[in-house]
Amino acid sequence: MLDLFISTYVLFVKQDTLNGSLVAKEPKSMAVSSPEVIRHILIGLGYLAPEIDPKPDLTKFAPWKRNNNSLTDDPTEEAIKKFQKQYSQKLTVNGNADSETRTVMEDTVKGLQNRLKFHGFATNAEIPKDLPFYGPATYTAVKRFQKSQGLTENGIATIEQRQILQQSSLTDKPQPQPQSQLKLIDLCFQFQKNPQNPSYIAALNNLQQNIPKDVLHKVTNKWRGTNDQNPEIVKLTNVFTYYDDNNQNHRDALTYLQSQITPVISQAFLSLWNKK
Repeated sequence: MLDLFISTYVLFVKQDTLNGSLVAKEPKSMAVSSPEVIRHILIGLGYLAPEIDPKPDLTKFAPWKRNNNSLTDDPTEEAIKKFQKQYSQKLTVNGNADSETRTVMEDTVKGLQNRLKFHGFATNAEIPKDLPFYGPATYTAVKRFQKSQGLTENGIATIEQRQILQQSSLTDKPQPQPQSQLKLIDLCFQFQKNPQNPSYIAALNNLQQNIPKDVLHKVTNKWRGTNDQNPEIVKLTNVFTYYDDNNQNHRDALTYLQSQITPVISQAFLSLWNKK
């Protein structure tokens, strides 16, 4: 009888390779297991800032920098906590990628993939069932969805975008506002004449908060003429303060920034900018 108990216990308990502890688990294969895979899911779902891989392996992953180090660095632990907080009814918010957290990660990615296929942004051939990886097919399908909705095309499906995908039908892409309504170059010169205007400052701070980090990284590199993977992001109030139309880097940065402002962000920005 004792031998039977021991063999049964061993069947249902195995080593947790991420935290080195023994935990009770169902006897099933878990696809989301390596730190590398988990980081890509955290990036793809909007919880961890991406780092672009200069030579991505697009047969396996989206084009984000990868590493298979343990999940104990501060940014990764904070990202795991953010994920756990959104599923706090199921998960303990501890920053550990335990088996329960990985199971919910699997289910979340599968759910995202199913909604992308439901709305026609991917096929079963492109994203087969039971492959909960945030790989190139999922990344590409998310970009197709974002393009259809006038969103920034970065391949990152935030919680707000996943909620949009839960709708039974999607609206057509919003019509962009006429270019004449938002010309950053004109607003930049307007700002320089009155840099203490609280409406201008509030609008720029709001814009800074609503532009994705990867876009701000690119703006920063264009502004400084650099190519850093994780630069210290330039403040948009400084961009408007020190903009020099004779500086090619400045012109490139402002042009790129304008191209990344969606109609919704543009409307909120102009509303604050023109507030009396």
